[in-house]
Amino acid sequence: METLGTRIKMLRKQKKLTQTELAKDRLTKGMLSLIENDKAKPSMESLRFIAQQLNVEVSFLIDDGTLAQLRELYLDIEDDMERRKIIRDPDELQSLTVKMIEKIEPHLAQIQGTNYEQIRLREVYFLMNRTINNAKSLDEYWKFIDQYEAIHVYSRMLRCYFYLCSAAIEQRNYAKTLAILKQGEERIMPYELIIDPIVRLDLYYNLTISYSAVDDVKMSNCYLQKALELAQKKQILYRMDRFYEILFIQSVANEEYEKSKLYIEKLSLLSQFADEPSITILYVYNYLHYLNNVELQFETVEPMIEHTKEKYKASLFLFKNPIFLGEQMYAQYQMQNFEKVIEIGTNFEIPSYLHHPIDLAKYYRYFAIRALAYFHLHDEVAAKRDIIFAKNGVEDYPETIYKKFIYEAFHTIFK
Repeated sequence: METLGTRIKMLRKQKKLTQTELAKDRLTKGMLSLIENDKAKPSMESLRFIAQQLNVEVSFLIDDGTLAQLRELYLDIEDDMERRKIIRDPDELQSLTVKMIEKIEPHLAQIQGTNYEQIRLREVYFLMNRTINNAKSLDEYWKFIDQYEAIHVYSRMLRCYFYLCSAAIEQRNYAKTLAILKQGEERIMPYELIIDPIVRLDLYYNLTISYSAVDDVKMSNCYLQKALELAQKKQILYRMDRFYEILFIQSVANEEYEKSKLYIEKLSLLSQFADEPSITILYVYNYLHYLNNVELQFETVEPMIEHTKEKYKASLFLFKNPIFLGEQMYAQYQMQNFEKVIEIGTNFEIPSYLHHPIDLAKYYRYFAIRALAYFHLHDEVAAKRDIIFAKNGVEDYPETIYKKFIYEAFHTIFK
């Protein structure tokens, strides 16, 4: 079988170059001799230099018949990554993750990271192992950013920053999250015009919520406007539901109710235009929040939930979002149906995927609602347990309508 060394030697002789001429001042003649005789492996940097001198792609030098096989593996793994996005069952997700590791593992020795497919396979292998092992360290992950930049895949490079950002926000380290994103933004600035617009929208989205998390409203709005301008210019609907949701929730949280009406209308129009169940249901649970906090139409909440469930029977898994329970609890509390509040919210929990302070404050308020229901039913132990949990949860968060409600409930219960 033709090896890397013999292939380099053959091409060098075809181009009538001596070892000294090929090595130039980048490699020593002795090192090149070792490489050609397969007694040493060149670094990726050296391999790129040799390929450049021989006027061929790096992939041509390392192709020992495995490139096609690795490309097929890459396509298979990317299909698995798409499947992961829609799996809701934790056991099924775990099983798929293990299978992906098992698919890549036998090929690790051949995956040198010399082209996009190989770098991506290495990255996925790292991510899946981290998922299985709940590993905390991401030190090794930073190398993928350098590797993607070296082969000019800038959009993928930026997506690595998004992953690092998501890992930081999972730890509720909002300052670190923002610092990572700002570093990513600065690093891709020279390539900004050739970055995929959708990836740029993702950057603006992440910066919007990260500035919001550290209560920098001015910068949050700045990136939000950048996103809306880019989406309008490129006529992209991607993430528009999430951007309008951010605008809506921020306006409710800050008691700017006229603005909230505008944004809930935009979400409604978008859901009608997209005709996609997930976007419609996102609109519905934001509209429930609107009914409860702006219109104060508490009696309409449960009928709307039942109507939407009937309409979207094929997508009932989307209704597992606990926010539906939370909005029911809030409506029932305002109608003074305290027993119903407890019935609905006995097992209420904050989802593990929530990390943003405003989202968390909204969910902590549901515990304050349950605390008040217990209080009115004369169960002081349960009332104090829930309200202390809610108050402690929001102490370091920005001032919002949710935090205000929790503190008022605390004073009611402990008066």
